[in-house]
Amino acid sequence: MRYRFDSHLFDADNAQLRGPQGEIALRPITVLVLRYLIENAQRLVTHDELLDKVWGRQAVSIGVLSQSIRELRQALGDSARNSTFIETKHKLGYRFLLQPEILLEAADGGDAAANESAANELPVHVASEPGSMSARGAAGRWTAMVAVPGIVAAAILVWQPWQAARDADRNDAWPAVEVLHEGRPREPQALAWYGHGIDALRRDDLLTARDRFERVLKREPGSVAAMTALADTRARSGALNEARAWAKAAAAVAGELPRTDQLRLQGFRAGLEYRRSEAIAALQALHQLDPGDSDAGFRLLDALIGAGRMSEAADLLGQLEATKSPDLDRARLVLMTARMAAIRGDQKARAKAAETAFGLASSDRARVDALLELASARMLAGNLGEVRTSLARVDALLHATPWPAASPRRQIIGATLLREEGKLAEAIAAFEAAAESASALGQHSLAMTARRDAAFVMTNRGQHARAVTELDDLLEEATELGDPRAQASTLDVLSIAQQRAGDLEAAEVSAMAALKACLEAGDIGGEASARNTLGMLRARSGRTADAQEQWERALALFERGGDRRGEAIARSNLAILYARAGRVDAAREANEAALRAFRAVDATLDVARLQFNLGVQDRRAGRIGVAEARFREALDGFSRMGASDFRLQVVASLGELLLLRADLEGADALLSAIGLEEGIPAPRRAAIETARARQAALRGENESANAGFRLALELRERAGLEDWVRMSELDLSELAARQGRLEAAEQSARELRRAMRAANDAHAAAQAGVLLAGTLLAQGRAEQAERMLDDLEKELLENPDALLTLRVDLLRASLRLASRGPALERVAARARATGFELLALRAEMLADGAGSAQARAELGRRGVAVDGMPPPIPY
Repeated sequence: MRYRFDSHLFDADNAQLRGPQGEIALRPITVLVLRYLIENAQRLVTHDELLDKVWGRQAVSIGVLSQSIRELRQALGDSARNSTFIETKHKLGYRFLLQPEILLEAADGGDAAANESAANELPVHVASEPGSMSARGAAGRWTAMVAVPGIVAAAILVWQPWQAARDADRNDAWPAVEVLHEGRPREPQALAWYGHGIDALRRDDLLTARDRFERVLKREPGSVAAMTALADTRARSGALNEARAWAKAAAAVAGELPRTDQLRLQGFRAGLEYRRSEAIAALQALHQLDPGDSDAGFRLLDALIGAGRMSEAADLLGQLEATKSPDLDRARLVLMTARMAAIRGDQKARAKAAETAFGLASSDRARVDALLELASARMLAGNLGEVRTSLARVDALLHATPWPAASPRRQIIGATLLREEGKLAEAIAAFEAAAESASALGQHSLAMTARRDAAFVMTNRGQHARAVTELDDLLEEATELGDPRAQASTLDVLSIAQQRAGDLEAAEVSAMAALKACLEAGDIGGEASARNTLGMLRARSGRTADAQEQWERALALFERGGDRRGEAIARSNLAILYARAGRVDAAREANEAALRAFRAVDATLDVARLQFNLGVQDRRAGRIGVAEARFREALDGFSRMGASDFRLQVVASLGELLLLRADLEGADALLSAIGLEEGIPAPRRAAIETARARQAALRGENESANAGFRLALELRERAGLEDWVRMSELDLSELAARQGRLEAAEQSARELRRAMRAANDAHAAAQAGVLLAGTLLAQGRAEQAERMLDDLEKELLENPDALLTLRVDLLRASLRLASRGPALERVAARARATGFELLALRAEMLADGAGSAQARAELGRRGVAVDGMPPPIPY
């Protein structure tokens, strides 16, 4: 059997490999390896399978296989990092990426004619079945980006007919996906290959397209259209350095092109190099020269959107919609409307546009595009059931009209669905399978996106080291390919993984590098995202002023780009910062503005998250009933949408709220229903463990409480959450005070208060101050306790908190020997009026009046331990 791939011929029967320079010598065992890989082209062949089939179960090590693979790569001029022929899957095996052509046998020396005839036919590509590959990432990120990252001036292409050379079997013209309209090859065979390449590019068959355009350039090196088409192919694949080199070569021989094609090439090349203003200027000139050229209009629209010039993009979109040209692809135009809605974060408008595009689509492929857009919109809106429906429709269309290039995109959305359902292990496997599918099709950008998403889910499972290793490899690959946007995205996720692994110094370096890459690419949306991540890092490190600056700059960028969802995210982040600084009114205003923005764009998941944040603020303001209602709404929303990560945080917070209401039975029913299986993110598990430990402490189960608080402390330490580590230490200090170990509790509370104030965590410092005042009072050091209470009252004027204020009042009332009983009863009345029933009962019990015994009995009935705790320590 003889095979042709790229510019090589392989005669398997005679063990001969020929390249452009003639025969290539290979060891016999290496010939067998090549033959087996070619016979199983585009399938992952494991190490064990190769050793078994080639070496026949001999006692050989994997090193002999690696040696043959290295020999093959050297012979073919291939690279392990940027593979054209043989892809390495680390610790798994190898895949021959191309689908070779099987050459017809010819007698009497007729090889040339037979091979020429075979070369004119498009190769048959055998698509893998959806379940045949090993299973394989907002939103952190709420959803994955499922489209190949757009190259300015090259991403949106309109098919235009052109007259090509006709072979013996075809009389129709190929529909073109071309950057240039002139400069096509003149030699008949080269022109035929060029047509096949354009047809392959239209199907997103990047491997065949690359093969055909490279053949053209071997036959006719000066074809500027073929050079540009090859540049486009490599850009779609993600190999931007190669794309830029081919575009530069095309520009060097483009002097005879008409003015319109000169502008097309100028805009295309500037887009590849992220010179956005130059790309837009060239495309605007082209659009003005020929307003009826819908191709130029689409490219200009894409460039404007990429540059964040949304107002101009909206104006151009309106002009294109008014165009009467029959060549205008209306479905694709509506999908551009969907894309702009996605950037605004308006998932409702995005879904509506996708549904309209589906109705306008004239082919199954266009309908698949529309349904994938619809599924993405519904994912971000939290309508997971509708996502499943959309994917089922995609599957039916792909079954009726196979389109291998769409499979990885569909797989990524399916993997994202698994992630949103909380099936993290399955999601990782599904993302990895999507990456394999994309790689096999030459879609390296999409493969990197899938691998990034997988790494992000790994961080959510606590697999930080694995995620960092994967992202380091991805970063190296993105750098070699020359894609700054891929570098920035990878660095962004790497920073998050490093944060959660506790390596804040490395996370800072990655976040700054991501920001630099976005700035170099002129990527406004990427810069906003990078600044948002940098703000998270600096807030976590206690650098609140720096965090605020980054989030405010991110907010301005989101507003500039018309991204309402991004704007709302930045506002909600700032609200958390304002709340920590005690700026309650500013926090509420920011959160309410964010909530309005999220509702406006139908961002259901974000609405649930904001309801939770507002519930935290309502609890702090003493609106316990409102806070509980918000928490329950958020819990219902996250549960319906399968957002398990956030659901756990709401459960923990609602459980603690129920404890404040002295509803231990309700808290127990809520908290005991949660299973803490492996893979739950450390911060969420720590929150659940803390709530359970607090419940155990109220019941007097001190050993269980101590174990729970210490486990939460360890989890937070491993995750690098310094502020929350201090809160766990404060929980342990309070437990010590409950057990009567007052001196130890005092010393710990004093040190923690000092550290919290140094970190500008005013609310946490006030909590430590309340515990410190209580331990001082319990030791009979009333004068020192009173001074501490004076300080706390001043702090709470600046940073109001209803519960802390009530606790301060309880301690102050305990100091009033003459009027102690009535003062404590007044505290109890205020606590009960705001819903803090636990503290109300504690105050009544300490009042030693007529209601003391009744309060004691009620606490006991509710399961709260009433003996053994020093009297002044408040619940």
